[in-house]
Amino acid sequence: MFNRAILSFFIFAGFPLFSAKFEMKDLAYRNLVLVNSEALLERTVAVSHFASGWLELTPDNLENLSAEFELDVRTFETGLELKNIQLREQLLSAKEFPIAKATCSTSTGFQKTKLVDRKPLAVPVECSIKLKNTQKTIPMNLKLIYFKENEESRQRLTGNLLKVSTVWDLDLASFGIVIPAKYSALIAKTVQVTVDMVGSDRLPDNTLSLPEGLKKK
Repeated sequence: MFNRAILSFFIFAGFPLFSAKFEMKDLAYRNLVLVNSEALLERTVAVSHFASGWLELTPDNLENLSAEFELDVRTFETGLELKNIQLREQLLSAKEFPIAKATCSTSTGFQKTKLVDRKPLAVPVECSIKLKNTQKTIPMNLKLIYFKENEESRQRLTGNLLKVSTVWDLDLASFGIVIPAKYSALIAKTVQVTVDMVGSDRLPDNTLSLPEGLKKK
């Protein structure tokens, strides 16, 4: 009787009973990574939609959360070609190190808690980030929002969804990124990084995972 009650609860809540893996692979390129550099003389904003990865967790116990993400830094766009060259080639050495990666897990001591449909939840994690030829572990908070599949959520992707977002300050020097003296007033030494991604526990079979009305003709 007790086990049947537990089973009924999870089915009603839309949660998988055990560990669930949310794949963040959207061929519509709606995931994004945004970098904001607020230097003395000017602000530069760069964005890339070529971010993907996965996040695995048990919905009623987030102590075992794990995730991997990657970003093609060659795809950063600032809106100005000269800025693109400065960012991609001169700072990030994108030709030599095209992919930035992050591996994350729940921080030690995080209290057991549950995901609730549509209720934002902040989870402290430790993320090992590899950028260029340097790898460092950075603490940050992941904001998670779970969406049980319905007509509204299917406008983004099929399946139950997990929205993952975070914002943190990145010290460029800690990753061996040296700003040339002539750019010291144009590019900040510390930049703000914003990540916003959505993953599904059941990706669609079709190659275009776009909501109705946005598909290519």
